[in-house]
Amino acid sequence: MDLLPGTILQNVLAKADAKDCARAACIDRRWRQSADDDSVWKDYCCRDFALSSRTDPHGNPCPSYKETYTSWQKSFGRFPPALVVRAKQCWDTIKDWLNTNFTDVLASLNRGVSWDEIEAAEQELGFALPDCVRVLYQICNGQNLEEDKKLRAKNDYLGLFGGYRVYDHYVNVRLLPLRKIVAWTPTVRRRLKSHEFNRIVIATSFNFRKWFFLDCDDGLVYVGTRNQWSRWKVEVEAEMLPCVPVQERGAQMKDGMLRWLENYGRCLQSGMYGIRDLGSPTISLFPLKEPLCKEAITHGLQVKCSAVFVPEMSGIEVEGYEGDDNYMFAYSVRMRLLQENNTYCNKVMESAQLAGRHWVIRVNDEIIDEVRGEAVIGEYPWLQAGGEEYVYESRSAQHGKTGSMEGDFTFVPGRLSNPEGGHFAAYIPRFSLQVPDYIY
Repeated sequence: MDLLPGTILQNVLAKADAKDCARAACIDRRWRQSADDDSVWKDYCCRDFALSSRTDPHGNPCPSYKETYTSWQKSFGRFPPALVVRAKQCWDTIKDWLNTNFTDVLASLNRGVSWDEIEAAEQELGFALPDCVRVLYQICNGQNLEEDKKLRAKNDYLGLFGGYRVYDHYVNVRLLPLRKIVAWTPTVRRRLKSHEFNRIVIATSFNFRKWFFLDCDDGLVYVGTRNQWSRWKVEVEAEMLPCVPVQERGAQMKDGMLRWLENYGRCLQSGMYGIRDLGSPTISLFPLKEPLCKEAITHGLQVKCSAVFVPEMSGIEVEGYEGDDNYMFAYSVRMRLLQENNTYCNKVMESAQLAGRHWVIRVNDEIIDEVRGEAVIGEYPWLQAGGEEYVYESRSAQHGKTGSMEGDFTFVPGRLSNPEGGHFAAYIPRFSLQVPDYIY
């Protein structure tokens, strides 16, 4: 053994784990030198914690990979390594996107809490948090958006989970830090029909119209419906909806919040969600990509449509509720006159103005309504070739979880007051109104 070169010893240690490496360091001086080599600990950091830099769990620099590993092991050694890697990669995905697209939200994320703070929170709550929640909050402790009057107008738009605005209804959801979870949960639970469940508040909109909860027994994330504070006599199941698919394996792992965040990170990275300026930049939950966003082009007039489920305005199966339209959806329509292929009747259109709308609304593939009228939200947008996009939002309620909308907009070349040709119909592609598997 004494004749083996150091590289062989390092190769042996590379196939062992960190505990075996620490034991090998006790054999003799040569093994200790090999076991202290930072390249060995770099491999352990990558393998066990998906680390590629010498930083501790709070982002502070470490002098070596061995100390890096030690700091992460101290914070997360009690958890399965695969769970820690998933949680870290989940937060890395979200933070990478924010660093590129929305640094103000990135700056609002808190450093992770300590294990002592986790234990203190569980003691105050009276029950244990799922392991995935413990790990997630040790990496990132929600958002710091204090109610500073000078910053409130801006902070209202900086929720990690973004939102939507339809007429006078606006929500923008932020992830709560652990101290607010502990402070708010007892008060909120007392007002719920499901108060006997071990559910905690994890996220809410700045105006408290939209609430997200974590059930610490089944590990799933739930969102409150219109029935949450309703005076109607409703079933517990009608008070909230699950925000993640129920999976047998996931239920055992209680990893619902992690799956919820992982899917959100994928939506950000894929471009499904993006930034919208509503007086201040914010993350918009109106999908921007197929298959949830549909596009059609007629005579160079481009129409894009997508919808988002609005749980806080949905009264799911309320006993005694007069009306069938229990599922509310907000939809976004974007229209633009392109610079290319914008001819009508062999004439290039320099501009076009909307005159009317025609909608066909389906639930479960059955036509339930057909709407014709002038304008959209009281406006007659005038589009110029290659000019700015016109965007408007509206909403539609239906009695089923699955529906769709399509139709056409009536346009005239030029202006309504000075038409340069006859009316033509710009096709509105069929887009879905469907309660999704993941709700944000």
